Amino acid sequence: MSHARNFQIVESLYKAYEEGDLEAFYKDLSPELVWIECDGFPTPGVFRSKEEVTENVFAVLERDWSHWQYELEQLIDAGESVVAVGSYRGTHGATAKSFVARAAHVWHLVDGKIVRFEQFADTHPMQSAAVA
Repeated sequence: MSHARNFQIVESLYKAYEEGDLEAFYKDLSPELVWIECDGFPTPGVFRSKEEVTENVFAVLERDWSHWQYELEQLIDAGESVVAVGSYRGTHGATAKSFVARAAHVWHLVDGKIVRFEQFADTHPMQSAAVA
């Protein structure tokens, strides 16, 4: 699989995220997926399937935050990996406090499938928004 194709796969994933198209978002995830949300994030942990990601990440964010999004600023082609640089923005449902936090995502692909996602984020602003 060409490196350019890996870049296109991740680029399409972010487009699907922006459009709320979960089927397109999940279509290139490997059955051997390892999805890592960093400590301090509202949904920390390691998840190993799209079902675990849906239940433990996206459903929790939707439940606890009245607004949540990742704004992609740049994608960097790193061969078998693609790095996304951007910012999270959100408003906590209970406190109504908003935040902006810088973050990077590292996607690793094998044979056109995403086998690993690892997130790096400035979690302090998120934690501060969640505290009354």
